[in-house]
Amino acid sequence: MKKPHLLLQSAIRASAMTMVKILGLISRIILARLVGAEGIGLYQMGYSLYGFVIMLFGGASTALAIITAKKPGEGWKFLKMLSFGIIISAGILSQIVFWESPRIALLLGNPDLYDALKSIAPAIFAAPLLGLLRGYLQGLEQFRIIAVSEIIEQASRVFLMLLIINYFLPSELGIVVGKGLYATFLSMIIAFSLLIIYIFHNDLHLSSSHQAESSFPIRWLIRTSIMISITRLLVPASEFIDAILIPNRLITSGYNPTEATSIFGIITGMAFTVVYTPTLITEALSHTLTMRFAAHWNQKEEQKFHELLHTAMKLSWLWGLTSASFLFIYAEELSFYIFHTDKASELIKYLSAIPIIVGLREVTTSILWAQDVKKVPFLGLATGICISTIIQYFVIAIPGYAFVGAAAGLLSMEIVSFALNITVFKRNLNLIKVLPYALLDVLAIGGCMTVLAQIKPDSIISLPEFLMSSIFFFALTGIYMIFRCGDVYSAGK
Repeated sequence: MKKPHLLLQSAIRASAMTMVKILGLISRIILARLVGAEGIGLYQMGYSLYGFVIMLFGGASTALAIITAKKPGEGWKFLKMLSFGIIISAGILSQIVFWESPRIALLLGNPDLYDALKSIAPAIFAAPLLGLLRGYLQGLEQFRIIAVSEIIEQASRVFLMLLIINYFLPSELGIVVGKGLYATFLSMIIAFSLLIIYIFHNDLHLSSSHQAESSFPIRWLIRTSIMISITRLLVPASEFIDAILIPNRLITSGYNPTEATSIFGIITGMAFTVVYTPTLITEALSHTLTMRFAAHWNQKEEQKFHELLHTAMKLSWLWGLTSASFLFIYAEELSFYIFHTDKASELIKYLSAIPIIVGLREVTTSILWAQDVKKVPFLGLATGICISTIIQYFVIAIPGYAFVGAAAGLLSMEIVSFALNITVFKRNLNLIKVLPYALLDVLAIGGCMTVLAQIKPDSIISLPEFLMSSIFFFALTGIYMIFRCGDVYSAGK
C-alpha cells in the first residue's frame, strides 16, 4: 500500500494539534475570566507536576512507535509488554501523588494546591497507557485516528472542566481549580476507549501474526525508551522547577504570595502559551517525520534520508521565522484579544524568537534520535535548564525584572539545547550552501515585517484591523514560503 504523502500526514497532525491548542486556548481564556490570574497560576502549578511525572513514561511511546515502524510485526507484542510495566509503575506513582498531595503542595509553596494535586493523580495513571496506544498507531502511520482521539480528548476535557468549575465556583479558589482537573482523567478514559475500539475493529492487533519473528533486541527498546524519557522529562522538569522557583523568587523581590501566583500565571499561562503555539506546526512535522527518518536510516537509504532532512529543516526555519515576526509585531494585540489584558505583551515580544529556536531544535532532535544519537539532545537540554535556572534565580529576584528574568531563562535553555544539537547535526547539513538562502529569507520576511511595523500605530489596533493585518501578513509570507518550498512535494513521496 502506498504511504500517505508527507504533507498530508503533516497536515493531519498539524490540524489536530492546532485544533487541540485552540480548544486549550479557549479554555484558558474562559478559565482566566472565571478564576483570574491567581487561578491560572494554581492551574499551571498543578499541571507542572503532572507533566513532569507523565514524562517519566514519555519515551516508551516513542520507542514503541520507532520499533513498530521498523518491525511492524513486533509492535503489538511490545505494546502488551510495556503496558504491563506501566500499569504497575504508573499506578504506584498515582497513589503516591494522591496520598501525599498535602506535602507536595507545601513543597511547591502553596497549600491551596492540595485539591489540584489530588484531582490530577488519576490522570497520572491513565496518560502513559493512552500514550502507548498512540505510539503503536503512530508506528503503523495511523495518523487520522490519532488526530481524532486527540481532538475528542481535548474537547471533552475542556467541556467537562468548565462544567465542573462553573458548578463549584462558589467554593474556594483551590477547590474550584482542583475539581476542574478531574476532567483530565475523564477525557483520557474517553480517548482510550475510542482507540481500543478502533484497534480491535480494524484487527490491528493481529498484524504480528503475519510477520516472521524478529530478533529486534528488547534491550534496544528499553534503552531507547529510557533515554528518550529522560530527554523529554527535562522540559517538564524545567516547568516543575519554574513552578517552585519563580513564585518564590518573586516573593523575594517584594511581591506577596497572591501577587506572585498571579505573575506566574501571566508568565507561564499566558505568554509562554502564546509563543509556543506556532511550534505546533514544527512539532507536527517532527512527529510525522520521525518514523520516516528512522525507516530510511535503518534501510540505509541515504539519499532519501538527506532529501527529507533538508525539507524538514527548510519548512521549520521558514515557519519559525514567519511566526516569530508576527509575534514581535502583534504582541500587544495577541495578549489583549486572547486574555483580555495587555500584561503579557512585553514578555511575548521578548520571546518572539522561540518559534525559530524550538522548531529547529525539535526537528534536529528527531533526526538525531532516528540516527540513534540520543545523548546529545539530552545533554543540550540538561545544560540549558541548568543555565536557565541560574539566570532565573538571580534575575527574577531583582525588583521589576520578573519578565526579563523569565525571558532570559527560557531563551537560554532553548538556545543552548539547539546549539549543542547543531554542533553534531552539522555533518548532515552543508551550512555554506544553506546560509545564503537563510539570509534571503531573513531579508524577505524581515522586509514584510518592517513594512507592517511602520504602518502599525503605537496603540492596540481594533479587532477587525488586527484580523485583516494578520491575513495580509500570512498571505504575503505564505506566497514566499510556497516559492521557496517548490521541491517539498517530491521530497515527501
